[in-house]
Amino acid sequence: MSEMSEQDARNLAAQHRELQQNAESVNQQLGMVQMSIEDCTRAILTLEELKSASGAINTMIPLGAGALIHANIADVDKIVVSVGAGISVEKTPAEAIEILTQRKEELGKVVERLNGTLTQIGERLASIESTVGNRPPQ
Repeated sequence: MSEMSEQDARNLAAQHRELQQNAESVNQQLGMVQMSIEDCTRAILTLEELKSASGAINTMIPLGAGALIHANIADVDKIVVSVGAGISVEKTPAEAIEILTQRKEELGKVVERLNGTLTQIGERLASIESTVGNRPPQ
């Protein structure tokens, strides 16, 4: 293999740094999507528990910043669910669970795409590293 010019080495180093930054960004996005999936899962499980409960339900509702309030839920016939663009609609518990399940599935597809992107970035990083002698360019 011919010797790499100083300019080529600088270009590879810049590409390597940019790819590392892209990987960090994708990892952050992945974390946020996974948190949304967990949020959907918790909501689905809670709705299923509420559907199976009989009578009034005594619970604690988070207000934010670690503050909770005791509350009684008299019935769970209608659930308000966000459907996007700042719009929320009333649905039955079964319909709300279906919406949340679909959202969770869509988020799962986003996770797959982000993982694919991370794989591609990793392959490009490995290629650059092997080009400069199995170590990241400085």
